[in-house]
Amino acid sequence: MLEQEESESQNFWISYADLMAGLLFVFILVVGAIVVKTLLMQSDLETIRVDLEKEKSALEMSETELSEKKKKLRTIVKALQASRQENIELSLLISRFKNETLDLKNEINALTFSMAKQASALTLSSKEMQLLKALLLENEEEANTLRQRATKLNEEIRNSKKEAIAQHELDSNFIKIKDEEIAQLEKALLLKNRAYQQVVEDLDITKLKIKNLTGIKIAVVQRLKQKLGNSIEIDPKTGSLRFNSNILFNQGKAELKPSAKKELSRILGRYIDVLLNDPKMRRYVELITIEGHTNSDGSYIYNLNLSQQRALAVMSFLYQQYPKDTELFKKYLSASGRSYAEPILNAQGKEDKDASRRIEIKFRIKSEDAVKELVNYLNTKDKTNAK
Repeated sequence: MLEQEESESQNFWISYADLMAGLLFVFILVVGAIVVKTLLMQSDLETIRVDLEKEKSALEMSETELSEKKKKLRTIVKALQASRQENIELSLLISRFKNETLDLKNEINALTFSMAKQASALTLSSKEMQLLKALLLENEEEANTLRQRATKLNEEIRNSKKEAIAQHELDSNFIKIKDEEIAQLEKALLLKNRAYQQVVEDLDITKLKIKNLTGIKIAVVQRLKQKLGNSIEIDPKTGSLRFNSNILFNQGKAELKPSAKKELSRILGRYIDVLLNDPKMRRYVELITIEGHTNSDGSYIYNLNLSQQRALAVMSFLYQQYPKDTELFKKYLSASGRSYAEPILNAQGKEDKDASRRIEIKFRIKSEDAVKELVNYLNTKDKTNAK
């Protein structure tokens, strides 16, 4: 049993040794193959490198040859262009020569034709003489016909003169009739001119009366400015007085500020006093209106109510401040709210909201008497013109 195990162990190691020897032989063969392949590849690479160098040198030689060929080609192109230009000039010279030759031929032909014509004219002079004689005879016949026509025309002229004399007599009679009509027209025109002058005079008088009517307002405004002086600024055209609502009222309120009452007492009190307590001024004043104005913030009805309340607040202040003038205030003073119906516009034509919030005091001049006088004058003129 032991011998059998030992023999099996020896066989195993012999097989193992054979296997390892085979593997080593295979490994040696693989390494040899790799070495051989490497050497072959190096030789191939060297061959390729040599071939590349040869091709590079050949390319360099071909580039130099190409540049030389390009230079030669440029010189050839220049020579061709020069020869082409010479050919063009030569063709132009040839065409000129042909044209001159053609002109010369035409001149020779024209000269030959004129010479032949002169020769034929010399040979045909007798025939022309006969033709001229025939033409003279025809001209004599035409002259006779023209003489006959001239006599007829003279007779027609005499007849037309007789008719013209008769027409002149008729025209003279017609002119006399026209002169009479012109005289009548001149009379009618004279009457129209007089009527026109009368209308112009009436118009001048009417303008003067209207000017006097408007002049009352101007006189009142000037007297008001004199009375108030430079301390109180009023509108130079209308004489109205303006207060900014920011000074008198808080935003959206209708109660006067305490500081506003002093300003109203100083300015508005004196303004009303001059208009109503001066007899020379009061005789022209018909009504004094306190107007409240707002800007366009909010609805129209809301602003109308607010502006009316502010105007009434200013009017109530006057009643409280000047109780002795109550009767005058009842007769001449009124309050009105205008909402934002009359805004103040800036230079760009847009609403100036701060300036639009204001109180304005305006007065109206008595104009009934002057208007009645003007109406009576116009009615009188209408009746006179109707007659």
